[in-house]
Amino acid sequence: LTGFSLCGGPASQDAKKSKEVLMKFNRPYLVSIPLVFQSFTEWQESDLGLHPVQVALQVALPEIDGAIEPIIYAGRDGQSGRAIPMQDRINALATRALNWARLRKKQNAEKKVCICLFQFPPDKGNVGTAAY
Repeated sequence: LTGFSLCGGPASQDAKKSKEVLMKFNRPYLVSIPLVFQSFTEWQESDLGLHPVQVALQVALPEIDGAIEPIIYAGRDGQSGRAIPMQDRINALATRALNWARLRKKQNAEKKVCICLFQFPPDKGNVGTAAY
């Protein structure tokens, strides 16, 4: 449960070392995010969503290392600046972790897979390219 890079920190990254760590543990790397620059209400009402600095440091960098499914679990109090855990978000994070653990125990024949391919704008011959 971290932001930033798994191995390195906010200003550096060692993707090769992160891959070694993740392969050793052979477990999904879930990211949980406390809102740092926004209250929960500000985040919900924002047209931007998560603050761009947090997207870079706590979503993009961990994803390069192999992190999946970032979930916001706390909002910032507008007056004190303290993180306030949100029980429904914590429950969602715990449920996701348990579901990943259950999936690991299933036989491959019991698993369902969905593959979504990017295609925007449509009819431009860019299926699966993420080129837009």
